[in-house]
Amino acid sequence: YGVLTYTFGIVLVPMQRELGWSRLELTAAFSLALAVWAIGGIGAGAFLDRYPPRALLAGGSALAAGLVLAWSQVHDRVQLYLVFGGLGIAMAAVLYNSVFAVVTKWFRLRHREALVAITLVGAFSSFIFSPLAGSLTVEFGWRAALVILAVLLGAVTIPLHAGILRAPPITTVRENEPDDAGQARTAIRSLRFWLLTASIALGSYSWSVMVVQLVPFLSDSGRSLQFASFAAGVVGLGQLPGRLVFIFFGRALRGSRLPAATFGLAALALAILAVNRSDFGVLLFAALFGTSAGMMTLMTASVPAELFGRRVYGGVSGVIYAFSNGARAAAPFISAVIATLPGGYSTLVGSLIAISIVAALLGFLALGGSDAQRDI
Repeated sequence: YGVLTYTFGIVLVPMQRELGWSRLELTAAFSLALAVWAIGGIGAGAFLDRYPPRALLAGGSALAAGLVLAWSQVHDRVQLYLVFGGLGIAMAAVLYNSVFAVVTKWFRLRHREALVAITLVGAFSSFIFSPLAGSLTVEFGWRAALVILAVLLGAVTIPLHAGILRAPPITTVRENEPDDAGQARTAIRSLRFWLLTASIALGSYSWSVMVVQLVPFLSDSGRSLQFASFAAGVVGLGQLPGRLVFIFFGRALRGSRLPAATFGLAALALAILAVNRSDFGVLLFAALFGTSAGMMTLMTASVPAELFGRRVYGGVSGVIYAFSNGARAAAPFISAVIATLPGGYSTLVGSLIAISIVAALLGFLALGGSDAQRDI
């Protein structure tokens, strides 16, 4: 996760300087990867509903490592877009959408706790890899940094996925789920599903904007790459308390309070960034926004299983991830355009505050009352 999602924002400015391409052209490549991820996530979820996970995740890891290595050697736009199209396939195979499907099927009774454990580790990905990528880029250049990260990615993830993953216990695959929650078609026809999906998609858009634009924004404001990458790392580390919220306040945050708290906190963090751009203000924003992102990750992972059942979790969550990743895909391009409007990054941050408020409202409606369950 650290290599595939956070590295791009770190090397964006050095790539722009060396290659001479516009920031819009470069972010379009990342948008392409996220768009392919969005489409591929549906197929990955359906695959994991039917087959063991080893082939998908091990193969995806090998593809990811090879393509990050290829990324380090791009010299023209066609090469860049081909590499990032392939990276989108790798993302669909190995990132959270697939991992959550595997974990949810394995841990029938305590899937929330299992998801928390996985994402507690994942929360360190930005905190580790954003500063690491920044330091490697400063020391060796962005191309050598990508070579090192590609080797690390392949050496760690391919053996783990190939050697450890296997099919879930047969009892968790064939269990009977309630009729009103066990069919993907019924779930996808419900208004509750679409309100939840829209809420998550808007939150994912805001998150993706910050992943891509935070370091360039801080660099344009005169901060060093080291400080900017550290702030991006704080966003990642901030996800840790967001995960811990589920351990200590899980019952209190069930239902409509969960999305309201999650996206309300994001709006608060962005408001702080809008009015206080000192180093302290930036780091406070990063910590709070990261906490919100950590809560959103677990909300996205756990709520579909609780609402619609586990037997078709892969397929149902695959559709949710298709829309949320579609929003992520659009975010780099749209945010780059908004940043060119009068007001620049101030306009961009203001738009994200409004989007976070709407996401909180839609999530509140999705999980609020029985009326939200009627079909559409």
